[in-house]
Amino acid sequence: MDKLVSQIEASPAGCTAVAPRHPQRQVIEADVARFTKAVQVPENVRFQVMDCEADGFVYQGQTIVLSTRLARMNPQQRFFIIAHEMGHLRLGHHGAMRSFVARIVNDHPDEKLARAQLVSGLSQISHQHEFDADAFAVRAMESAALQPEQAAWIFDSIPSDKDNATHPSAPRRAQAIRSMARQPQDR
Repeated sequence: MDKLVSQIEASPAGCTAVAPRHPQRQVIEADVARFTKAVQVPENVRFQVMDCEADGFVYQGQTIVLSTRLARMNPQQRFFIIAHEMGHLRLGHHGAMRSFVARIVNDHPDEKLARAQLVSGLSQISHQHEFDADAFAVRAMESAALQPEQAAWIFDSIPSDKDNATHPSAPRRAQAIRSMARQPQDR
């Protein structure tokens, strides 16, 4: 089971370490410091800033890996990405995914059949986790007096309009963020 979980989980193995004085790393670390003042972060959670293709991801259920690439975004958008990854942790998505894999492995002792069942159910659970983490981030932005519309703009700039195995399409996410965000008169 651990082998299957590790195969579907993002890993910092494809990332590159960056020096502590790297300017983009310093920007992201300053964002993390501001974030931890606005949002309660469990004591066991670690943040790691590296040069990665992905903007951010959770590794092994307790480390939030953030890419220096985030420095290209504005501070509110970076807050959203950090909050989104925190949402995965706070909502227990790593444990839910492990449980999902365990159920499949227990129900299908044949590895080939287990993998087929995993693939068929992975998108639905993963997409829901992404929407739930986005909702957590929108609420965190609103609590910090930031504008969730900034988060929607992240997805407006992504050209892909198709879902993939792990993430809903950018337009679907932008629309969901906008529908979750309170209207200005509600603030």
